[in-house]
Amino acid sequence: MARRIVDLSMTVDTDPTLDGKGVTLVPHSEGAKWNKDNYDIDPQDWPTPGEAYAICNLEITDHTGTHMDAPWHFGPQMADGSRPKTIEEWPLERCIGDGVVIDIQDCADGEEVSLDKLQQKFRDIDYTLKPGDIVLSMTGNDKYFGTDAYMNRGGGMSREALEWMLDQGVTTVGTDAWSYDRPYAAWAADYHEHGHDPKFLWPCHLLGLEKEYVHMEKMANLDQLPPHGFQVIAMPLKIAGGTAGPVRAIALVEED
Repeated sequence: MARRIVDLSMTVDTDPTLDGKGVTLVPHSEGAKWNKDNYDIDPQDWPTPGEAYAICNLEITDHTGTHMDAPWHFGPQMADGSRPKTIEEWPLERCIGDGVVIDIQDCADGEEVSLDKLQQKFRDIDYTLKPGDIVLSMTGNDKYFGTDAYMNRGGGMSREALEWMLDQGVTTVGTDAWSYDRPYAAWAADYHEHGHDPKFLWPCHLLGLEKEYVHMEKMANLDQLPPHGFQVIAMPLKIAGGTAGPVRAIALVEED
């Protein structure tokens, strides 16, 4: 049995959907200068004269690139009055699990995936959810990163569909879209069209304050995975008090 590794993470760089300059190189010549200024090491004595080490400065949010949202991101208080977990508090055992891809590329822009539609998709791939599974929603939006379409195309899970998955023992889900909820403009429009009814606000995210879970956003390459029969490993950066953590998410696919 061979094992194939699929990288499910985008490269961290500038992110047009968020503030921050991204990744800035401090070149090797600056490393040589630092050594000269602090330890009087002749810059010309390095193997490449005038150039020593380089570093990169990161000016990013904890939601830059492929990342895992912590319950603390969803709001300041759980429904039972407790404090939501920050990203460094999320149990690592919930960051590894058998993976399932649900293809929702057939959704219209702004469409909610109903519970009936989700359950039919599980029947279509002949899969029964079990506790600890990591369910990934494939919108195909990773191919549109950097374009105007990225934030607004495709659909997303309904609150009812997500709640059903959580009731099956799922605690970690993910998507290759900008948000685990359907596009912001879609649910915000429903909120306004229904007289500012709060039930339309951020449905999947806010469910996480009632039933604890995390989701990954801005994933990539879900089209390289089978519907199931693989393992997901996605460890978030251990940020103190983090509302999220960048992850290097991968899938291990067993092949004959």
